[in-house]
Amino acid sequence: MLKHNVWMAGFLIMASGVMAQEPVLNVQPPAAAPILDAGTSPAPAKVAPAPVVETPAAVTSPVVPNVTVPVVIPDAPVAAVVPVVTPSEGVIVETPSQAWNNSSWQVGTRYLEVQLQDKQRGTPENGSFFGTITEITEEQDSAPNKVYLQYRLFKSPVWLGVSYDHVMARTMDDSNGDGIPDLGGGDGSEDLQGVIPYLQAAWDNESRFSPYVQVGLGFYQAEFKPNNWGRDGKRFVKATSNVRGVELAGGLNVRLYKNLSADIFAKYMKIEDISGDWFFDYGDNYGGEFFMTMSYVAYGAGLNLRF
Repeated sequence: MLKHNVWMAGFLIMASGVMAQEPVLNVQPPAAAPILDAGTSPAPAKVAPAPVVETPAAVTSPVVPNVTVPVVIPDAPVAAVVPVVTPSEGVIVETPSQAWNNSSWQVGTRYLEVQLQDKQRGTPENGSFFGTITEITEEQDSAPNKVYLQYRLFKSPVWLGVSYDHVMARTMDDSNGDGIPDLGGGDGSEDLQGVIPYLQAAWDNESRFSPYVQVGLGFYQAEFKPNNWGRDGKRFVKATSNVRGVELAGGLNVRLYKNLSADIFAKYMKIEDISGDWFFDYGDNYGGEFFMTMSYVAYGAGLNLRF
């Protein structure tokens, strides 16, 4: 009886233990869900990757120096370039070519080689220049004295100018009887000096070369200068003293330095014929008609300066 009671008591204890364990096991699962949401012990195992992800983010953030470096580098050269460009632009405003184009005055001088157009006329005492003079030749003025001055009109390509001109023709005669006129038998020289007001059109550009053309009207003082044996009134000429001429010319200015340039020049000058009379034996005897043709072509070079 006692054993039976003991066995029953043990059975009840075992049953109560089983009963007590089942509710604990049943309570654990519902509690596990809220514990996982609340971030208990299982949560840290899965949260561990989160700090690992934040570490590369922290590594990328120091890349900020890449932003500051390009900002600093361009600022320095830009600041250095700006002052260099600004003064250069100020100088470019007045480049040599622009200063050349903006100049209002030009002064220069030339040397010209002259070639007379009508050097022969008639026969001795018959349609000659006068008397036995049937031929004339150029007498070159070797000095570079053909000065000129011109002014630009209204900042345009048109210039108004005036130049000095000098041309001489020496008479020739057959003094040695060989049938060929020579200087030894000449009676003297015709001398023309004057001024030529002109109008010029110049094509200035950015290059060193500036071509131009011009037309002018010459006003000359004409004088015949007899040689030694014709002086002292033995022979003298009474002829036209004032003649005019028309100039057609052109050339090329070549800038050498700043506003200084070389000038290549050519022109044709149509001058009125000079006419009159000549006398001999101290003017007591009439010698005949005097005639002189002074039209010429000339070419040469010089220097000029604009300002």
